[in-house]
Amino acid sequence: MEFAIMFQVLEGGVSEPIKWSKDNLTPDNNIIILDEGTSSLYLWYGAKQGLVSRRTALRQAESLKGHGFSVGKSIVGRDIRDLKEIDQRKIGRVLEIDELNEELQTLLNKNFKPLDDYTVTFELEADFPTTMKPKIEPKPEPKAEPKFTPEPVPEPIYKPEPIKKVTPPQPKMIRASEYDTEVETSTISEPVETKISKPTPVSTPEQPITPKSKVNLDIQAKIGFVIIGVLDHYDDIWISKKEDGGYSVEQMDGKVCEFSISEGKIKFTSDSFSGISTNVKTEIQKKFVDLSKFL
Repeated sequence: MEFAIMFQVLEGGVSEPIKWSKDNLTPDNNIIILDEGTSSLYLWYGAKQGLVSRRTALRQAESLKGHGFSVGKSIVGRDIRDLKEIDQRKIGRVLEIDELNEELQTLLNKNFKPLDDYTVTFELEADFPTTMKPKIEPKPEPKAEPKFTPEPVPEPIYKPEPIKKVTPPQPKMIRASEYDTEVETSTISEPVETKISKPTPVSTPEQPITPKSKVNLDIQAKIGFVIIGVLDHYDDIWISKKEDGGYSVEQMDGKVCEFSISEGKIKFTSDSFSGISTNVKTEIQKKFVDLSKFL
């Protein structure tokens, strides 16, 4: 018998088994689904989960994949081979994520039988009783069709044409005379001059930079300046684009800043840089100001 268990990853790096239900896959949760039937471990990242919680959930999933989960005197998931990550934000945009999500939804829609508060097993289709089994009548063997043998077609008889005797022409004898005064002179043909016309180079006019395109380039450059300033202090960051067009920058210990674009300027939210030291905040802002001078 093969088992399956669903876990919820809590804050602080703790995962606990929960009641089996596909309703647990919400934007606010990171969920781990252990399935012995497919030897797979599914990791569902909710759309509202940040970088730190995602990394925590990944560590919990890798631990379950390597050691399994103890249920009484048994260990569930000891032979799990595959870890499949599904990011809710990428569903409908990345084909590989769509395929994994469809595979997970098929698993969650199966009929299951609960064994305790969280362990389930999937019901197998029972055999039909003898009286309910449909009768299978043997199919009649197809009759062999008579083979059609085409009649041989006689080959046409060709009569060879008579060979005609060809007499080669006899060369004419030309006698030379000592009184012949005409001397053949060879003619030298004059060289023919060929004029090669050089192609006229065609100049491609440069497309002028419009004020609108320059503004867009300036905005993209300023976004890059913020990211460069943060990378001077944190090697591992997560950048996400919000539905309202703003940006959020996070590092392993939490959020760094959030900002939006208004009238071509970067505007940070009031709680930006509140979770980091004042010195780091000052250096990031100074880096942004120094780079902006090149625009």
